[in-house]
Amino acid sequence: MTETYRSSKNRITGVSISSIITAFHCPRRYYFYSAIESKPSERYSICKQISCMGPEATEEELWENICIIHPDIADEKRSFLKECLKATRNIPLRPWTETDILVRSDRAGIHGLLDKYNAATGEYALTRCTNAPNKGCWPDDALRAAAFLICLEETCTTKVEGMYIEYIPSGIVRYYKPTPKDRRMVLQLIHKVRDIDKGGFPKKPLSPPCSGCSFLEQCQQNKPQRLSFFFKK
Repeated sequence: MTETYRSSKNRITGVSISSIITAFHCPRRYYFYSAIESKPSERYSICKQISCMGPEATEEELWENICIIHPDIADEKRSFLKECLKATRNIPLRPWTETDILVRSDRAGIHGLLDKYNAATGEYALTRCTNAPNKGCWPDDALRAAAFLICLEETCTTKVEGMYIEYIPSGIVRYYKPTPKDRRMVLQLIHKVRDIDKGGFPKKPLSPPCSGCSFLEQCQQNKPQRLSFFFKK
């Protein structure tokens, strides 16, 4: 049986996979981040449009669609679109028949939106707006893949062992098969997110990503006892 946690923001049952990833980067960042309204990433939307574009799509058409998705996007962001189109010009982006597939695991109590699915091959793919590492995938992408596979295992009739990860800015596509270690980390983070959503204030990790963090000042202040700390006047 699953519960409804505040992290989902839309009162969706369970823990969102995006919450798991935020808590992985820093539990305290998730604590502060979960109390504010988040904005969709413009870089991600650009990469998603490229990932799903048709063979005849032009830069102008893609930019028009991105402007519909993000009416306030700055013209300067078009340079990122150009760079990504150049990077992906000669690579085989994964074909798809469905996008933004809502998947969930009642057993683990998690849910998320999977970027792409190809019914012809049974392949799944994640679309990322970051550059690719020198080899393999980034640790947070390994956890994303593991979390999505946990969800797919409850709904798929055929076994899914891994998925493709499209690093659009680099023009690189890699296949990743999550390890038992990845799955263990996902389960640990689920419990951590639930504790935070119930009002617990997490300990600072050994190597916190404090540089450039927008919550650095709040984190350094006296420990807030509950999430209601943010709503006090």
